[in-house]
Amino acid sequence: MTEQEGHFENGVWVKEAAAAPAAKVENKIEERLTTATKNVISAVDELAKATHDLLATEEGKKHIEKTVKETTDQVQKSFDDILSKAKAEVDKAKAEVKAEAKKAKEKK
Repeated sequence: MTEQEGHFENGVWVKEAAAAPAAKVENKIEERLTTATKNVISAVDELAKATHDLLATEEGKKHIEKTVKETTDQVQKSFDDILSKAKAEVDKAKAEVKAEAKKAKEKK
């Protein structure tokens, strides 16, 4: 006779239901998600530490300075372009006003 898990209930042997496989799978998924979450948090922490270390090095400082200078140069170029276009529009408007004033004088 093989042993079956169970218990007596009111004088009758009641078989234990086999552990639900869904519960095992659910626990396994939960464990994997917990592990994955811990790994992601660890990776982000490591990235933050590496970034901090990079900023503390001479190479990191030079990289930041270079990036800031490039950004500043690009902003300056953008403003120069805007001012150049605005100046051209103002000059064009002045020329049109002068031309109209000249026409008006000629009509008199």
